[in-house]
Amino acid sequence: MKPLFGNKLFVIKFRKLIVWLVISSLISSAAAAGKMRTWTNASGEQQVEAEFVTLQNGKVWFHRKDGRVVSAPLDSLSEADQSYIREEIRKREKQKGTTENPADRIPYAAGRTIATLASPAVDESSGIACSRELPGAFWTHNDSGGDACLYLFDSRGRDLGACRLEKVDAFDWEDLASFQRNGKNCLLVGDCGNNGLASMIHVLHLVEEPKPADKPQIGEWTVPVDQTIFFTFEDDHRDCEALAVDSVADRIYFATKQQKKDTMVYELPWSKIRPKTAVSAKRIAKLDIPPATAMDISPDGRRMIILTYKDAYEYQRAESESWKDALKRPARKIILPERIQGESICYGIDGKTLYLTSEKRPTPLIEVEVE
Repeated sequence: MKPLFGNKLFVIKFRKLIVWLVISSLISSAAAAGKMRTWTNASGEQQVEAEFVTLQNGKVWFHRKDGRVVSAPLDSLSEADQSYIREEIRKREKQKGTTENPADRIPYAAGRTIATLASPAVDESSGIACSRELPGAFWTHNDSGGDACLYLFDSRGRDLGACRLEKVDAFDWEDLASFQRNGKNCLLVGDCGNNGLASMIHVLHLVEEPKPADKPQIGEWTVPVDQTIFFTFEDDHRDCEALAVDSVADRIYFATKQQKKDTMVYELPWSKIRPKTAVSAKRIAKLDIPPATAMDISPDGRRMIILTYKDAYEYQRAESESWKDALKRPARKIILPERIQGESICYGIDGKTLYLTSEKRPTPLIEVEVE
């Protein structure tokens, strides 16, 4: 008889079970954190102690004490456990309120590596953004100490060249966003890393995304900077490795990399930005998630993804709702494949599929598809 929870031995109170180690794209509620329970299969012959994570596509996902994620079909559990899960789902939906439409929830599949970046120049990929000029292509940049260059590659990892930002020095580039603004496809680079918390003022560089016809097939070319933005955080010095642009609301968002678990989210309306003036980003949320290393907002402005070194957390807002209100609800936790120092994430051109890289070489391109 096939064990309920997979194929890797571990010890529990009554017996050794075999478990599945699965890295998949899941949902989690902060309200359920740390709530361990003993689960039993339908025959009553097997048990496991774990935290309930989510129910998705007929599968129940559990989080063990050792940090591993395991799964089982809902109908393989005891009737009592199935009833418990259905009631837990009802509680979560009630807690979230009615602003989130369940039909809008993305059924993410397991993440997988689809390519390795070929460019030897990309040795510390710290940000990623999908190209809106060249479908199927992506931009990335290196972390602190790198050149002021953006590197273009496709979904097979092939090197498509690099563009250097004209008259710009890169101090601590941490994240990158692609979006549409004023009818143009744009890229925004965040020079906002602040590990020692010594800097008060941070810099953003806005460029119009180069069109394929404007660049050589392979090699490096130079692009002018359309706008340089100086900003501060309103309440303190912050280390920030995550930025995103909501093109619908015309606002820039930042998520901080706190030493403690709380992550701060700040908002900067484009209308407040002034030339050669450091504008203040206003704090709108304090999130109970690990330190943020990257973020992105879907093109329709409805979903925000925040990355940590381990997993990602997705928030969803209603059409007329502010991000300040949307971020008050528990996040949807998305379990991601293991990677070494993952500091980049973006939505694909479809606004649903997720893409990630890692700062360590060989640099993987990881895709989290929609089932």
